[in-house]
Amino acid sequence: MKDPELDVLIKELETRADMTVADFDAVVHALAFLLPEKAGDAAMPQVISTTDGAMVVADDAYPNWAVHIHGRANDRDGHWHCTLRENDSRDNDAVIGIGKSPVLAQAILAAVLRLAMALKKGPGST
Repeated sequence: MKDPELDVLIKELETRADMTVADFDAVVHALAFLLPEKAGDAAMPQVISTTDGAMVVADDAYPNWAVHIHGRANDRDGHWHCTLRENDSRDNDAVIGIGKSPVLAQAILAAVLRLAMALKKGPGST
């Protein structure tokens, strides 16, 4: 996969509220490409489409990282925000994963994919 394909996939995660299992299959392939050693049993389309499954992916990929979730469950389409930070006590992380979506699981997955892309390129590169 190339960066433009990953960018399109992240945009879909962040804008669509009605993704299908086939759409999540593309996310599984992206995870396998970006995090080959971390893409385990949890990385199945039916599993990662759930909030619990997406959290397992985030935890497997970035253990001991802080996951910040913000949103309003009573708002239409949630408008969820997820941030993955290596250091929860200071504000000097080299790289932060950020995702937003009308669906919480998709916000988490977008943050994981963004963080994996940034780390694959190396901190400080754009």
